[in-house]
Amino acid sequence: MRERERSFYWCRACRQPLYATSTATASSARDWEIDHQQPGTCTRQHTLPLTGIAEGPEDLPTATTILRHFGA
Repeated sequence: MRERERSFYWCRACRQPLYATSTATASSARDWEIDHQQPGTCTRQHTLPLTGIAEGPEDLPTATTILRHFGA
């Protein structure tokens, strides 16, 4: 059995950790929600939570301006 690969997301603006949850859809895409793990002040708070249907979090609209990705 292959070990599950882990990814971590951080906010580009405030450099705080984000959570990413998703549920399966009828297609290969998933329904995503991404937001800060802890409340605080952030210059991009108005763009979160980042939600939508995509294959991965990086494929969501505006993801490249919000997400900083670490891991696999």
